Amino acid sequence: MDGVLTDSEPLINAAAIAMFKEKGLTVQPEDFLPFVGTGEDRYLGGVAEKYHFPLDLPAAKARTYEIYLQLVPLQLKAFPGARELVAACRQAGLRLAVASSADQIKIDANLHKIGLPPEMWDAVISGEAVINKKPAPDIFLRAAERLGFSPGQCVVVEDAVNGVHAAKAAGMRCVAVAQSFPAERLRDADLVRQKISDLTLADLLGRQDVVPHPSSLGPPPAALERVAETPVRPWGFWATLGLTAAMFLAEVIAQAVIIVVWLMASHSAHPGAAARKAAFDGLLLSVGTCGSVPLLLFLAWIFARIRAGSQALSYLGLRPVPRSAYLRWSIPMLVLLALSDLLTYSLGREIVPPSMVQAYETAGFLPLFWLTLMVAAPLGEETLFRGFFFEGLLHSRLGALGAILLSSLFWALIHVQYDAYGIATIFVTGLFLGYARLKTQSLYVPIFLHSLNNLGATLELLWFTH
Repeated sequence: MDGVLTDSEPLINAAAIAMFKEKGLTVQPEDFLPFVGTGEDRYLGGVAEKYHFPLDLPAAKARTYEIYLQLVPLQLKAFPGARELVAACRQAGLRLAVASSADQIKIDANLHKIGLPPEMWDAVISGEAVINKKPAPDIFLRAAERLGFSPGQCVVVEDAVNGVHAAKAAGMRCVAVAQSFPAERLRDADLVRQKISDLTLADLLGRQDVVPHPSSLGPPPAALERVAETPVRPWGFWATLGLTAAMFLAEVIAQAVIIVVWLMASHSAHPGAAARKAAFDGLLLSVGTCGSVPLLLFLAWIFARIRAGSQALSYLGLRPVPRSAYLRWSIPMLVLLALSDLLTYSLGREIVPPSMVQAYETAGFLPLFWLTLMVAAPLGEETLFRGFFFEGLLHSRLGALGAILLSSLFWALIHVQYDAYGIATIFVTGLFLGYARLKTQSLYVPIFLHSLNNLGATLELLWFTH
């Protein structure tokens, strides 16, 4: 990323120099050159070692990023030809990954600013994902694994000496661009070009087929327009709150209409009274939820698209994550469920709430009941609260903490079928789901965890009722 797609090196260099100056040490820009491409830990720690300067690395890195992120919106740009080459690779059917020694916070900021957001890549590997940084080959091997290819099927575009050595150590073809180092220092690469705008698909593929230069390919197709898009600012706090309330109200009305129609079709003598009991009747709950969730998903997508255009799915947090992330977050989810049950038992309360038992006993068609609990409810509720609502609050003055707290609170309060203790339990679960959403930057994880939580509750329901 740095030095290939964007000229971020001067900004991180300036931020690091400013950080050291605040701590009382004057360093020079060239002091950092041996550590370019090795990740921020080594980038800062190497210079501190050179001057025998004691450095609290986590605090120093945090401060460096604070300064860096102030510079990014004002100065960072993509290298000419970078976005065009990415679009050309997409048109040619190639799979693309970013493998950067930088931390995820820097990767996200850079890629969003230059119009190549993380969600348009098939994989994004940060320096935090590997133990050994460049010139070790680990990060490129991890990228190949995520792409589903062997190292010999991959080509690396690099600008740094350490990056070239890492690519070759990984057993990959390496094309270097002399945008950060002189061409003679990159001679270990298989091919060296002066800048990324000079690269062609033939250069990347290592053959001289007649392949058009990226600049001659014209604009990418509609499906690839997001490559050239700049990040959008989400809806503000009040707009997010209002639109979320409107979507929730629309879903409630849709549920009521669906239930009344269902009862009338079933020749119920009192459809209005029965509809008011839908929160406790398993069959009515299932019919209303499964029927209204598609409307909720559609409205969330529409409001996200109005603001974010073709990045609507990303706005809602629908970004893929490695399969290992689901397992990694499932373990604490199960621990939380066990602790919650232990507390409930110690307080002399019933593990399975009476409303849940009543819903199960009146479920009628059990497959529909299971579909509601495992799929429809998690998908609808997470899209609304930790998708659309969360994204708006996250970029408001409330920030991450406010997004986690309010999304959890409002999500808990809609569960009117539970008593105060049950709502409090749901709120705590929501805090964990919000934290998972924040850390993974993906809505898929809380949807999965929500379903897992409901599965655990369902198994307990079956155990205690039978």
